[in-house]
Amino acid sequence: MSASSSWRSRNEDEGDEDLDDNILTDAQETQWSSRDSILFVIDCSPAMLQPDEEGDIPFYTAIKCAKQVQLNKIISSDSDLIGVVLYGTRQAKNANNFAHIYVLQDLDVPDVGKIQQLEAIEEQRTNFDEEFGTSNGDYTLGEMFWTATNMFGGSAQRIGSKRLFLFTNEDDPHSNDISLRSASKVRAKDLQEFGIKIELFDMDKPMQKFLRTNFYKDILLDSVDDDEESQSQEEQTTAKLGELLQRVRRKEVKKRSLFNIPFKLSANLEIGVKGYNLVSTQAKGLHRNVYTLGEAVREVETVTSWICADTTQYLTAADLKHYWEFGGQKVIFEKDEVVSMKTFGPPALALIGFKPKTAMKMYYNLSHSMFLYPDELSYEGSTRAFSSLLIAMHEMEKVAICSFTQRTNYSTRLVALIPQMEVVGANGQEVPPGMQLVPLPWGDDIRPLPILTEYAPSDELINAGKAIISKLNMKRGFHPDNYENPTLQKHYKVLQATALNQTDMDIDDKTLPKTQQIYDRAGAYIQHFRDVAATAELPEDVTPSVEYVPSDQSSVAAAKRARPGPSGGVALQQEMREKYDNDQLNKATVATLKDFLQSVGEAGAGRKAELVEKVQQYFANK
Repeated sequence: MSASSSWRSRNEDEGDEDLDDNILTDAQETQWSSRDSILFVIDCSPAMLQPDEEGDIPFYTAIKCAKQVQLNKIISSDSDLIGVVLYGTRQAKNANNFAHIYVLQDLDVPDVGKIQQLEAIEEQRTNFDEEFGTSNGDYTLGEMFWTATNMFGGSAQRIGSKRLFLFTNEDDPHSNDISLRSASKVRAKDLQEFGIKIELFDMDKPMQKFLRTNFYKDILLDSVDDDEESQSQEEQTTAKLGELLQRVRRKEVKKRSLFNIPFKLSANLEIGVKGYNLVSTQAKGLHRNVYTLGEAVREVETVTSWICADTTQYLTAADLKHYWEFGGQKVIFEKDEVVSMKTFGPPALALIGFKPKTAMKMYYNLSHSMFLYPDELSYEGSTRAFSSLLIAMHEMEKVAICSFTQRTNYSTRLVALIPQMEVVGANGQEVPPGMQLVPLPWGDDIRPLPILTEYAPSDELINAGKAIISKLNMKRGFHPDNYENPTLQKHYKVLQATALNQTDMDIDDKTLPKTQQIYDRAGAYIQHFRDVAATAELPEDVTPSVEYVPSDQSSVAAAKRARPGPSGGVALQQEMREKYDNDQLNKATVATLKDFLQSVGEAGAGRKAELVEKVQQYFANK
């Protein structure tokens, strides 16, 4: 293989001005924009308006999918673009004046009006026959693809990825017209040449299975086997709403790389790698201040100015200095010096050495891992070198120790690369090949935990506890994906109900214990455990305390409120209560907010807006 000096990054040799704006490679998606665009294209032929075996009408099922995606996009990424096009309609509405094509919603960010429009169609409050009608299957699929291409190309906003979600139960369009059939395939391939990926959501007709091999295998990027039974469960066609929504949800989020950096194997050898985030914390968005007294609601623009306490003059960026206290003195640094202290070089992953797999301990895992995969676009030969290293590490049972700087101005830390070999099952690839990048702790991050007591319970008490566990054991295991955060559910449900003028704000909180079921299964065993624990002899240095062993959630909250804080006490609580009543929490300092939250047993981490929100929630719940 060539040395790194002779390998040239393709991104460095190509100028942006010579690239077609409509053609985006995967690398350019990350470089230019992370904004996603999805165009829903829904078939309105008579077969889509007939109830299936479950009694659901496929057209309205597709409309509900489009509405659900817009609701999700408003919460997760409100800058993405969504559009809806109906084809096979009697009415026509499009820029090219094509027959039987109705552009219901142009590519734009989702808003309340568009969601309400789809909701009215879904609930059949909009008369379908008067507004759109059906053309009895008389339409041209190629003109629909042409319309979609123009909609993506005519968008004034720069888009990172372009996808077309096609909903239909017609597996062989234009079967009696070879010219229209050929023209449709040509237009579909033109669509893909412009970087627009077609995602087919096929639905079965009553007593007739959808066969992709009849037509769509020639226009889709993914290959389709002639044997339909060999398709994975994800590719099985269905008209059931729940399963279709799951398929849409899996494809809704565009999978993007978290970082794209060089992997330095030695002084003269480096390859390109991409990192993918496997787990992401979902949290509430920050609240925004708006001005409502004008003609339209506008967001308040925040401007921060620094004023000298001695001269009352405004300070510029050049007047501000950064310092750290050391030995009782303030050590002054320039801004560039502060930035340079946080990193040891440009973004890169540098190999330090190898350790046996047995050297990795469970308590070294500080946070979730990231998935590492070679990037052939950055350096030619990256895939071969990465594959050789992966196989060698797996065979020798080694892990690689590296220094990792994810991005500019990011702190450098030690990581371990654990090889992950490919696993292929009956339905295809189950585990992809690559490496798991695991952050490692520093030496002073690992501290021995003090042992509070050496008390060993009796065998009778242990057996009584085992009996409870055996009765309450989950047979199918615990899967976190089955439990949504009820706080987030309630938050977004209230926002949705307020924006759409809805009244139903009930949520399905699956985290609540099934008390009756627990009692039926293990009620007698729990009582037996209590009886045995009541007669157990405890050492002299171990005394039960109601304050630290609460019996229910209310006592847990009471224990938190009773826990002494770092400073302030009752006076601090009275001060924060007055600020809350007078709507002046924004005037409190960050240190005061943190002290108060810690004094009431809450986490005192986050930005000032987050701290204010926590304090407001605390007093609102009292």
